[in-house]
Amino acid sequence: MRVLHYVEHWLDLSAGFVHAHVSRSAHRPVVVSHNAIENRATFPQRPIVRLDPFARRIPPHRWSRDRTRLLQIVAAGYRTRIVHVHFGFVVGDVLDAVRRRDLPLVLSLHGSDATSLPQRQPGHYDEARELVSAVIVPSQFLAGVARELGFPADRIHVIPAGIDTTFFTPSPLPEHPTVTFVGRLVEKKGLDVLMEAWPTVCAAVADARLVLVGAGPLASAIPADDPSVRHLTPQAARRGDQVRDAIRDARVVVSPSRTAVSGDAESLLLVNLEAQASGRPVVTTRHGGIPEFVAENASALIVPEGDAPALADALVRVLTDRPLAQRLAQAGPAVAARFDVRDCVRRVDEVYEALRPLRRP
Repeated sequence: MRVLHYVEHWLDLSAGFVHAHVSRSAHRPVVVSHNAIENRATFPQRPIVRLDPFARRIPPHRWSRDRTRLLQIVAAGYRTRIVHVHFGFVVGDVLDAVRRRDLPLVLSLHGSDATSLPQRQPGHYDEARELVSAVIVPSQFLAGVARELGFPADRIHVIPAGIDTTFFTPSPLPEHPTVTFVGRLVEKKGLDVLMEAWPTVCAAVADARLVLVGAGPLASAIPADDPSVRHLTPQAARRGDQVRDAIRDARVVVSPSRTAVSGDAESLLLVNLEAQASGRPVVTTRHGGIPEFVAENASALIVPEGDAPALADALVRVLTDRPLAQRLAQAGPAVAARFDVRDCVRRVDEVYEALRPLRRP
C-alpha cells in the first residue's frame, strides 16, 4: 500500500533514521515536505512533493485551507492508504486532510516534539490526540511522556529507530587513547559538561585526544587553542562514513547528555547503538531513554547527568584499564543487534498493516 510520509523538511543530517524507515519499508512511500528540500543526495528519495512553492504564492489567510486541499490531491493522486507524520511539530498540518479522506494517521514522536514543545505550546496536540490511529515512540521513556500528553496507551507503540548492523561492525580497539563525541552541538548533548571534564582526563592520560563530530549553536564552546581537542563538522556527502570512521578511531565513545532548560531530553541516542555495534566502549549518562539502549557495566559505563567529575572518572577508567575497555567493547555488538534497523522497520510496517480507516464525525 502507499504511505504518505509528511515532514517539515527533507531532511536534516541528524534525522537519517527517518530516511532509513521510509526507504526500507515494504510499503511504497510518497514524501510530502512542508518546507524546502536539503541533503537530498545524502537521503535520496522519490517521489517528494514540496509545499513551499505553493505557500509562497498563496496568501497567509488562505494557506491552511489550501494546504489541506493540496494534501488531499496528493493523497488521492497516489492512492494513499495511510498518513505518517514524522515529528509532532507539524502534525496539525495534516489533520483536516486526514479527517476528510478518513485516513489512518500515524504520528512518530522523537524527542523535543514531546518533551519541550508541549511546554511552549500546551494545546499543540489537543486535536491530534483523538485523531491518531497510532503513536510510534523510540523508547519506554518517551512512551511515558506520550501517555502524560494524553495519547491513549493502547495506541502507543515503542519501536526504536534502529541502526544498520551490517554497516556498523566490530573492529579492534585502537591503541591511541581517543575519545569521540558525535552529536548536534546543542544544550541537551552536554558539551559543556564534557569540556569541564576534559582537563581532568588530560591530566590523567597524557596522550588523550578528544574528537568532536557535530555542528550547532554551541560550537563556540569548543576551544580552538587546545591541541588535544579536534572539531570535525559534519560532511553531508559522506555522513555515514564520517560517523563510522570517527567511531572506529575511538578507544571510547562519550555521550554526556542531560536535560535542557527547555525540557528537551534524549529519547534513544543512536550514536550509543552505533558505538556498541562497532565494538566500542560507551561512557554515557543516566538520562532520558539512554539506559534502555546500553548494558550498564557490560557494554557501557553510566554516570549521573551533569556530573563532570563522574564523567571524567569514567573516561579515565576506560582509557587506562585495557581489560575493562576490551570487556565493554566485546559486549557491545550483542546489545546493538537487538535494535537492527530491518527489524525495527518491519515492526512499523506491522503497525501500518493492522490499521483500518477510523470513521470519525
